Amino acid sequence: FVDGGIRRGADVFKAVALGAAAVGVGRPVLYSLACYGDKGVVRMVHMLQDELQMVMRLSGTPTVASITENHVITKNLSDHIVPLPTDNLTMGTYMPLQPAARL
Repeated sequence: FVDGGIRRGADVFKAVALGAAAVGVGRPVLYSLACYGDKGVVRMVHMLQDELQMVMRLSGTPTVASITENHVITKNLSDHIVPLPTDNLTMGTYMPLQPAARL
């Protein structure tokens, strides 16, 4: 599952190509609901669906199942992965808490 940053049909396509079984679309739904109510959400879903279908047509994928990793250029992704910082002070002084009393 992928959640966060999904704004367009192309984002859905990329997420599926990279292995996502589903995507979460939060902010566009909330904005549509806040501005236009139920009809806005329905329209937003239709727009997202239309965009996904257009990207699928342009990439030659007739079905969602035919979307593969080969449809997305991933060779430079490793250049953008940053290792997590380590906090040596925390790691060196961490002691698990002991229960104060047994119930």
